[in-house]
Amino acid sequence: MSYFMPPIAPVRNEEGRMVTPATLLPFCEISVEQVFQMITCNEDLRLLTGQVRNAPDMRTAKATLLPYVTPCGTFTRRNSQCFLSPSRLIVIDVDHLDSYEEAAGMRRTLFDDPFLRPVLTYISPSGRGVKAFVPTGTSFPADEIRNITESIHRAMQYVEMAYTPTTDITARATAKGVDGSGKDLARACFLSHDPEALFRNS
Repeated sequence: MSYFMPPIAPVRNEEGRMVTPATLLPFCEISVEQVFQMITCNEDLRLLTGQVRNAPDMRTAKATLLPYVTPCGTFTRRNSQCFLSPSRLIVIDVDHLDSYEEAAGMRRTLFDDPFLRPVLTYISPSGRGVKAFVPTGTSFPADEIRNITESIHRAMQYVEMAYTPTTDITARATAKGVDGSGKDLARACFLSHDPEALFRNS
């Protein structure tokens, strides 16, 4: 997958002038094993995650401070038209949980799910969500992009049915459940410190 330095969006001053452009080009390629090591052991990421969780505007802080990856594969630029190669992984986000403790429980629940069998699960930057890196299926081995998108749809539908307490679409923005924006091939996934992240070696 591709690894990007922050910010994910332009940083503007009080007058609305851009002071730092968005990072659209990857810094390097990174493996899921390296992501796990960074999440669990990197001191800089630990400090940045703390800043985000204590910020009055967590969304802006996250976009400004945290590095991110494209779990579906590598890209020359963060755009679905610039896809290079697949990682054989997709990301599923479960958001808007009630507490860090509930997120910790969901981290284990998703990791142990026999259908998903994630390679990695960790608590998201907000402290109230979980990100799961799930292996893709092989329904369309001759069409990598279709294989990825179909895997995303299947995994999202499964998690919604198995773990989402509401099906009210109008409440989806604030209700517990799967973040539907993860359907984008070039979906960015923020990294956040989680010393108890779960990783599957095989």
